[in-house]
Amino acid sequence: MVGNFTIVYSIRFDCPPSQLEPLCCVPLPHQSPLGKYEGMDYQPTEYWPANFVCLRHGVACVRSPEDVRSDLEVRGPGAPVPPLWRITSICAHRDCGRRHIVYASRLLTWTEVARRILKLSPKISCGDHELEWRKDLMRGTAFAHD
Repeated sequence: MVGNFTIVYSIRFDCPPSQLEPLCCVPLPHQSPLGKYEGMDYQPTEYWPANFVCLRHGVACVRSPEDVRSDLEVRGPGAPVPPLWRITSICAHRDCGRRHIVYASRLLTWTEVARRILKLSPKISCGDHELEWRKDLMRGTAFAHD
């Protein structure tokens, strides 16, 4: 397969490595609430540290701007670039109601993202319990790659 090579800034996950799958990461678009590209530099905003979720394995992690890496990404000709998703969720744990913001990528539609989140139920700390995911309490905002 002939593909296009693109330099992207991304956040990597601590998922188990596999020879059959590429490294798990979230590519960051040229501009989002997390920051923007300026030439060959990535300029973060004040929204860090941030929570990220791998939608392949359900691994959640907190990352800081120091964790943003420059990576080479291969894309097939004409392949759509999945957006960065900002997932806003209210914890459904009894009497909690805390709001969480989590970032993810690699899926094209909000329906796919929500379905995957509910299936994997990523573990994110929420006070003395873990964030309890519920479809009606989640909202997704997409930030396209230019």
